[in-house]
Amino acid sequence: MYLRYIGLFLLTGLGGIVSGFMWLVPNGLMGGALGMSLSAATLWLGLKQAREGVAPSDRYAVVTGAAAGLLGGVCMAAISVLCGGIKRYEFGPPALPVWAPLIMGVLYGVVLLWCYHRRLTARHPFWSTLGKACGLCFLLKVIATFIYEGLAEQGTSDLMSLATESMLLSLLGAVPFALFWVLATAWFDPAWSPPKGQAERR
Repeated sequence: MYLRYIGLFLLTGLGGIVSGFMWLVPNGLMGGALGMSLSAATLWLGLKQAREGVAPSDRYAVVTGAAAGLLGGVCMAAISVLCGGIKRYEFGPPALPVWAPLIMGVLYGVVLLWCYHRRLTARHPFWSTLGKACGLCFLLKVIATFIYEGLAEQGTSDLMSLATESMLLSLLGAVPFALFWVLATAWFDPAWSPPKGQAERR
């Protein structure tokens, strides 16, 4: 069991790093930190479920995801600050202020832990979780990038170019992150498939 926990942390961390392969430093490192932080949340939910005999409520899962996302956000902010002097490519994620990773970490935590928790009521848990996670993370990243860069550039870029760039960055970053995180979690999380007949508290 403990080996599976270790594997879960290592694989979600590695998946987060690989998801930022085009901009490994700092984005890949930030993805790794977030992936491992969110795995701490799934571990917490799984242990709570095993101890109490029923699955936690949706609200509890979301709050746990937000807390884990905040932890990941703190780690991402620290990495962003430490790597602040690194040269960035012309096309790629922009340099972020300290508060941005904190907010995005919380949002990713809420989205992914909600998707993870809803697997319990899905007919096809893996595909349902994967589809929701990738779709919602794509939308989250597109909207966040569009708003942030739109405000940062203050009208110097046309909306079509900004929307296209936001979608490309999301497809190359947020979607792979969600994909690898769900794959690793479904493979290594001991609580992914709960005992049949286990009740869920709402």
